[in-house]
Amino acid sequence: MNSSKNSPRWIIGVIFCLLMAGSSLSVTAQAPAAAESVQTMAGGRNYRIGPGDVLSVEVAGEPDLKRKVKVSEQGTIRMPYIDQDLPVAGMSEHQVANLLREKLTVILKDPQVTLFIDEYHARMASIAGEVKEPKQIALTRELRLYDLISLAGGLTDKAGNIIQLIHTRPDDSIEVIDVRDLVRRPDLNRVIRDGDFVNVPETGVIYVTGNVNKPGVFPMKDTIKLSQAIAMAGGVSQDSKKKEVHLVRATDASQTVTTDQIVNLLDIEKDPTKDIVLRPYDVIMVPEATRAKQTRSLVQAFAGGLASALGWGVLR
Repeated sequence: MNSSKNSPRWIIGVIFCLLMAGSSLSVTAQAPAAAESVQTMAGGRNYRIGPGDVLSVEVAGEPDLKRKVKVSEQGTIRMPYIDQDLPVAGMSEHQVANLLREKLTVILKDPQVTLFIDEYHARMASIAGEVKEPKQIALTRELRLYDLISLAGGLTDKAGNIIQLIHTRPDDSIEVIDVRDLVRRPDLNRVIRDGDFVNVPETGVIYVTGNVNKPGVFPMKDTIKLSQAIAMAGGVSQDSKKKEVHLVRATDASQTVTTDQIVNLLDIEKDPTKDIVLRPYDVIMVPEATRAKQTRSLVQAFAGGLASALGWGVLR
């Protein structure tokens, strides 16, 4: 797994077009085999009820027993005509329906109990960052990383190729997964656990300006070297001072402290091993041979923290 933070990739979220099928799950406590069949078709047999979930209960022919009950922090529910709190945490809908049927046989003959989860609150995961719809998602069935990103609408155009999967239970830990590895290795499509948080950071960018044909801001789709960045900007224009290309680089996380390195592009053209691997938010300035002094002033202005200088300002 490549977890490098210096090689973000612009990946379109279409690869995450998997959709989660499912709606409210319901079972009727009649014959156990039939109820199990309904549960299987609903796709929720693996879900276990927990504190905070809201259950909708109906008993055939008994309108006064139709109600919604919330599972307490202790994992119990309370129903009319049953003189005790019923422990339901960890049970499936089918098991709770059968438990209610058993308890109600004291006052009813062969009660037909229908139960489904009206609101899921017990097991949740969250996703944020460069996804189209950051949200909390109820883990109503087994969900994997692909599923969670799909339910959040997929990745935005600004998403990098790094996904951070943060586990909060039982202990805090973090997995950094490269999207390219995720596509190639299905084993990295992790099962999402209760309390998990997925963050999709924004991709890094580089800036190429000065005496190039197409100055601009370029996403770091992969590892990019200085000569490649200049090529992405259409190459240098005529009358460029190729011996004094400026590489302005942030030296701290706030990007307020920078260094200005002079790079000889001619040397790189002669010996590609001298090429420089760029970092996110590097700035490349190609000066004009007849305006070298002005260009140096421009780079110094940038390094000093000016937001824009003489119209070439490069901002995040």
